[in-house]
This record gives sequence, C-alpha cells and structure tokens, in this order.
Amino acid sequence: MEDTKKIKPYISYLNKQVEQLGGDIEKLTSKSLDEQLLMLQDEKKKLDLSNNYAYILSSLCFSYMKVLNVKDMSPIMAELARCKTYMDKSKQLEAKKLSQEQDGLEQEQQAKRVLQSALGGNHTEPSISKVNFQGKHTKFEAEPTASSSSTGKGTDISNELASSDVVNQVVDRIKKQKSKQQKQSGKVSKK
Repeated sequence: MEDTKKIKPYISYLNKQVEQLGGDIEKLTSKSLDEQLLMLQDEKKKLDLSNNYAYILSSLCFSYMKVLNVKDMSPIMAELARCKTYMDKSKQLEAKKLSQEQDGLEQEQQAKRVLQSALGGNHTEPSISKVNFQGKHTKFEAEPTASSSSTGKGTDISNELASSDVVNQVVDRIKKQKSKQQKQSGKVSKK
C-alpha cells in the first residue's frame, strides 16, 4: 500500500507530460514532413525542421524501448548520436556565417575609415607637420676678404682659398644637418 502512494504522484506527472507531448506531436504531425518543408523558403529553417523531426522520432523510439524494457539500446543510441552530429554541424554553419558577416562589417568599416582619412575627412594632424619647421637654421655670413679690389696673384689665391674654405664649411654643415635629421627620423643613409 505504501508503494502505491509513492508511485501515484509520479504517474500523474507522467500523464500530464504525455498529454503535453501529445499536443506538441499533433502540431508537428498535422502535415507531412514534405508539405512542411515545401512551405518553408529559408534553407536554414528547412534544415532545423528536418533535424528536429529526426531527433523527436529517435527520442520517442528510445522512450518506447525503455518502457518495453529492451536491453540492447545501441541502434537507437547510434541514431540519436547521428541526429546530434547533424544538429552540431548546423550550429557550426550558423556560427561560421555570423563570423563571416561580422568580418565583412569590420572590413567595411575599416575601408570607410581609410577612405575618409585619405580623402581629407577628420584630419587629426595638419598636412605639413611641425617637425619640418623645428631645428636650427644656419645663417651664412660672408667673410670679409683682404682687398677685393686689388688684382694681384696673392689676393686671387687667398680669395680662392677663402671661398673653398667657405664651400667646405657649408658642405660639412649640410652633411651634419642631414645626419641629424636622419637620426631623428630613424632613417639611415646608404652613403
């Protein structure tokens, strides 16, 4: 007697679940699978319907075999595993599709940013950098020569030596400035 009192709540719960399952199965089987597939336009929905249909049928067979106390459940377990792999593949396809869409959106946004910056939109820096105007500016002063009005050979040689010294100084200063600029910009000259 005590055992029947313990089992009655389980049986009533099982009856409620079977009634609910009956309503859901009636909705699923009101039309044939072929008709339902023809009504759907989206391939993803067709795939989901087929997978759900196969899983529900396999699960019902599993439950029925359990009720009948069948010992060898390996065929139905293999079918359930097959249904599960198809459902997993469907989920992987959906995830791959979503990631491709997100990648496409990211690439599109990146292209917009590049084009806007290249075409002059939203400049954060001036076109000509302040770096180009920084640094030392060299002033060249003409050195007074000893009598520039005299026509002697000594003065011509001293003028040539003085002018060649000035040229050498200018060349040396230019080389120093170039090497400083290259060091600041991080570029190394091949010369």
